[in-house]
Amino acid sequence: MRLKTTGPRLAFAFLAFHTLSTVASAEETQDQNAVDHSAMDHSQMDHSQMEHSASGVAKGVMVMGMSEFDEDGRRVGLMDHDHLDMVTIEALQDKIDVYKAFTPNEIRINMAMMGPNYEWYVSDRSLQGDVGVLILCHGVGEKGDRHFVEAMKPVGERWPTAVGFGMAMMTSDPLQQSVDDLVARGAKKIVLVPALPTRFNSLYRQWDYTFGQGAESAYLAIPPIETEAEIIMANALNDDPLLTDVLFDYAQEISTDPSNDVVIIIGHGPEDIEENIPDLEILSPHTDRLKEMGGFQDVKMINLQDDALAPIRAANVKKLRKWVTTAERQGYNVLILGLVLESHGLQATIVEDLRGLTYEFNTRGLADHPKTVEWISATVERALAASE
Repeated sequence: MRLKTTGPRLAFAFLAFHTLSTVASAEETQDQNAVDHSAMDHSQMDHSQMEHSASGVAKGVMVMGMSEFDEDGRRVGLMDHDHLDMVTIEALQDKIDVYKAFTPNEIRINMAMMGPNYEWYVSDRSLQGDVGVLILCHGVGEKGDRHFVEAMKPVGERWPTAVGFGMAMMTSDPLQQSVDDLVARGAKKIVLVPALPTRFNSLYRQWDYTFGQGAESAYLAIPPIETEAEIIMANALNDDPLLTDVLFDYAQEISTDPSNDVVIIIGHGPEDIEENIPDLEILSPHTDRLKEMGGFQDVKMINLQDDALAPIRAANVKKLRKWVTTAERQGYNVLILGLVLESHGLQATIVEDLRGLTYEFNTRGLADHPKTVEWISATVERALAASE
């Protein structure tokens, strides 16, 4: 999709809270609710029957367990965020900086608006194999998640494959169910593919902890995954040349005069300043390669640090806007690319941050490109080879 904007031409309905401080469109929030409610029967929900600290849930969190597969292959974890106790809320505030300024009710609202943690099984459930693949993904809502799962079908035809959506902030149940489903289809080894730019990310640390690879949780201390299968954590996207190829193709789609184009790649980024530095360092080869491949005037990269404290994020937006206005004053065209997996999510935030400026924006997510599927397959193969 090619989006040209010169100011507030697109109207988005924004929510106050989403995935910590990430802004999402109202359409996507409705989509998330659709995923959640498709597996829930609220008429049957009896809070008196809910259990604290159930098998795969952090203490102080109320849960009704996992749903069965729906017709699309999804299993949803049913959570009750309204009843988070103060011990749990204080634990969240201790782990997550932006929550320190939130009231307990604001935290409950924020958690409820994140959408469900859930499994979406990709493969035909008749497929058997010694190797299973579990793609770990933040998720952005029903529309974007469905599109992502469809894009992963080629991987699912090769190995039994599932996608674990969500932040695993309070529960490991959906991830445990994904592992169990893969094992039930013969998996002796399960390769985890973290769909993130780099490992410098709180979500990566939470996944690492949940699968027994890391010593400390990034969010709540949820129960670890239990399985007899060998768990192998693959690499994040990092500086893989396949990712450069995707960005190059997306830049070409909106470029009319490469020698006069300034390309700016915008990522979500980690919350912490300390992690933002190595994150950008790992990703920096993409800018050099892209400039050489396309003959562009310049290529820059920045992280919004969308879940960081407000002053940190505001400083990044200020820097980004300065890059755009400077390029415009110098007579260059500005091309915006999102370093995002899915086609719905951070793009709306970028449009809002650049309101009033002139630029071309390719809003496609990485998963729209066939080379991302190629990257996942190659990543699984490398992880298996390294485990031998």
